Amino acid sequence: MYTIKLDNVTKSFKGFTLDNVSFHLKKDCIMGLIGSNGAGKTTIIKLLMGLYVKDQGNINVLGYDPFKTPSIKDQIGFVYDNPQFYDFKLKKITKIIRPFYNNWDHGVYEKYLNAFQLSDTMRFKTMSRGMKLKYNLALALSHHAKLLILDEPTSGLDPVFRNNFLSLLLSIRDKEELSILFSSHITDDIEKIADSITYIRSGKLIISDTKANVFNSFQLIKGSNSLPEALTNHLIGIEKKQNDFTALITHHPNAEEICTNVSLPTLEDIMYFHERGESDDAFNL
Repeated sequence: MYTIKLDNVTKSFKGFTLDNVSFHLKKDCIMGLIGSNGAGKTTIIKLLMGLYVKDQGNINVLGYDPFKTPSIKDQIGFVYDNPQFYDFKLKKITKIIRPFYNNWDHGVYEKYLNAFQLSDTMRFKTMSRGMKLKYNLALALSHHAKLLILDEPTSGLDPVFRNNFLSLLLSIRDKEELSILFSSHITDDIEKIADSITYIRSGKLIISDTKANVFNSFQLIKGSNSLPEALTNHLIGIEKKQNDFTALITHHPNAEEICTNVSLPTLEDIMYFHERGESDDAFNL
């Protein structure tokens, strides 16, 4: 069963097109949505939230077209980068927000508030960024959501907090039995918790598969002089430094016989070399 299904979805704006994108998020799984700034991640999220209407294709969220059935948002928890609310106490902010959700459960809200060591008497303006994120998460989980969408939630947070937050997400996924779409440019975070990876580049789908399949589809090659000719047809991207090179290739069954330094890439490697391409001076100024 799928929580999210995008099939051949296209959405065009002036200067940008999300072009024929398809991916599926399985129930109770975590999908990492990656891509550079402007790649189309936010456009996808707004389509899933019913804030944009697609030009072509089909979108299914929890069994419904989100644009035609706006009430589906009652089953979606949304956590975004650097949440901002009026400078009220949390009690007042919550009082304003809770009527928007038919399934609001104040007992669940208080449970998460206590677990996150937050108090209704805190003023939003005085809270740290991490505390604001936890409050936003408490709101998102307090109406029995079946899908949690996170848009760059860990951006700008320190590594210790990020690791604790990721562990928290895994625990919540298991206890609440919900699906999570985690959009982030911090590939280390995605690598730690995602079951599947979807990579968007310039509005086009590059990869959407299980994490294991994604990593096993590529190899990182390091050597001197130049990439062996036998591997050139598999080349995704290459970086040259003096007499050495590092390259990402699609999996070649005999790569380890051709090169002595072959390894599995990180998610950062996969994204970096796709963005870089085959140009030697892709990032020279």
